[in-house]
Amino acid sequence: MEIIYRTLSHTDMSLSQVEQLYESAFPADERRDFSDFVALLATDNTPFAVIGAFDGDTLLAFLSYWQLDCKVVYGEHFAVIPQMRGQGLGRTMLTHFLDNVSSDMVLEVEPPIEPIAVRRVKFYETLGFKFHGDFSYTQPPYGPGKSELPMNLMTHGHVSPQQLVGAVAEIRVKVYGCKPQPSAE
Repeated sequence: MEIIYRTLSHTDMSLSQVEQLYESAFPADERRDFSDFVALLATDNTPFAVIGAFDGDTLLAFLSYWQLDCKVVYGEHFAVIPQMRGQGLGRTMLTHFLDNVSSDMVLEVEPPIEPIAVRRVKFYETLGFKFHGDFSYTQPPYGPGKSELPMNLMTHGHVSPQQLVGAVAEIRVKVYGCKPQPSAE
């Protein structure tokens, strides 16, 4: 198997494979409607992008992310097809991303209470991510009828505490469409 990584556009024929994986890997409250996902890709100068890992024309995994103004990348969704999980593809793809796109990254994870969430946190830690369990964070709802969710944050690279605070503020506005928070003076 030869893995090819490529950035996807809103007209990419493989988006149907991304949609299937996206909707099967993430509960409705943890994702936007796929039409909105595609619309973000179609918007000029958007900081939103998607990279896919392919074997030929077959999607193996994808990572959607945002380039934030605070010089940090927000990894929004990362999923591997079920038949490839546990075989090192996720580690390979994320390493490729950190080496070739950005090593300064923030992402959300479910609180490490359930065994799968604990394994997910440990997976990211083996790749050099730092768990910020003391940082209070709630994922805003993705839209009407969707719920906000308690989450934790993890960072990779040289993300300062000030950058993390700035990234969260930017994520709330750009990714989730929240109103900007008034600055504390």
